Amino acid sequence: MATHFPLPSLTLRVPAPFSGVAELGFSARYPEQGLFSPLRDVPLWIEGPARPMARLMHRLHMLAATSAADHGWRDPVSLSDEVVIIAFHGGAKAAEDGPLVRPEPNYLLNLVRPVVFPFLRDCAEVAHLRLSESIEVGVLRSDATLAELRLRLADITSSNGEDLLVA
Repeated sequence: MATHFPLPSLTLRVPAPFSGVAELGFSARYPEQGLFSPLRDVPLWIEGPARPMARLMHRLHMLAATSAADHGWRDPVSLSDEVVIIAFHGGAKAAEDGPLVRPEPNYLLNLVRPVVFPFLRDCAEVAHLRLSESIEVGVLRSDATLAELRLRLADITSSNGEDLLVA
């Protein structure tokens, strides 16, 4: 009889990742799931002022139209002029090729290499958005902070976009 070992729900918070908009940030929530369950989509909740969010929404559609070998993005959904949700889909190409043989390493890999890195990299490289030079990432479980990181842009991507979300 197999034992169910749930992987905990985690939230990653990233305040002000885009250059020029301190009030715009996002959270990625990894849902709790069983160790041997297929990798679920990871939703990103993006919040900020209405004008930059309207510009961002157009760019998020660019991400959804493009998929990399190891990930893709679901179509963004606007909940209000200040809140948008987009979901990270791990293994976009692998899902087209057939079922995952061992899904649990993908979930664990995503815990080591959070979805925020592909999101920020795709924002810079695909959507051409300018990111902040220093990006903070908080890792939370329930209400407890597990880690706080401050990363240089060069640790996330080798290139930066040129477009700002503010006019």
